[in-house]
Amino acid sequence: MEKNRRGSSLIEFIFLGIPVIFITMSIIEVSLAMWQFHSLSYTVDTATRYAVLHCRGCTQNGNTCWITVGDVATVITSQAPALDSSKLNVTLYTHATTTTCNPISTCLSDATQFPNTTDNGLNLDIKIVASYPVYNPIPMFWAGTAGTPGNVFTLLATSRQRILF
Repeated sequence: MEKNRRGSSLIEFIFLGIPVIFITMSIIEVSLAMWQFHSLSYTVDTATRYAVLHCRGCTQNGNTCWITVGDVATVITSQAPALDSSKLNVTLYTHATTTTCNPISTCLSDATQFPNTTDNGLNLDIKIVASYPVYNPIPMFWAGTAGTPGNVFTLLATSRQRILF
């Protein structure tokens, strides 16, 4: 009777251990993706608020607190330590202009005023849209799926705020 039970622990591990390992890895990967999304969302919201606070009042009556596209890009990269800036794509929208930074590092030295003097009027919106690719490593454990396009999905974050002063 003892000879018939040999190897049963190994079979039990295969039936229970391997699914538990996959579930644990999935929880970790989803948690990392959620952290990256939260970082992206917070960063875009912070950068939009920063841009709105440096609008109309910073270009009138001799004030010089206006900002540039490079300043907004610097705020975005400094507020997102969880994101790889070489993969982060950002688009800055004003009333009449659009500035695209693909990736964000291409705009770090851009000295163009943002928003410009014609786009910073009262009750106009400033919008920032960011996208960040997230790679899912779980499919690499299934034979024949490594490197397939389904391993990547894109996180998107948008923030729009109105110029009030």
